[in-house]
Amino acid sequence: MTDKERLEEIKEAYRWTIDNSLVPRLSDSDTEWLIEQAERVQEVEEELKELRAMYSVVNGERIRYKQALEFYADEEHYKDKQISEALCDADGVYISNDEYLPSIIYLDKGKTARKALEESCDDYEVT
Repeated sequence: MTDKERLEEIKEAYRWTIDNSLVPRLSDSDTEWLIEQAERVQEVEEELKELRAMYSVVNGERIRYKQALEFYADEEHYKDKQISEALCDADGVYISNDEYLPSIIYLDKGKTARKALEESCDDYEVT
């Protein structure tokens, strides 16, 4: 008999005694089984609590990795940024006076990735 079937049988017997105005009486084995089931539920609830905490850590890690990947995937981050433009002299001739800042990726030098990885390592210290 499965646990579900046994529980249904106990519930039916209990309802029958109530419906017939009798004092409910469970067998000793049924009482022990119900206690075991209650203890199992407590254990499973603790495991679920731990799994939820682990999920929270892993989900935070996933979000950080996604943000780091989005940063490195953005093509705009690989372009140098122009900080001044060419000027025209009195004769209308352009004088190249362009200045550029290096790309964000060059300036980042992997800092975004290292930060995401370091934070994920810190998360695993949680017990």
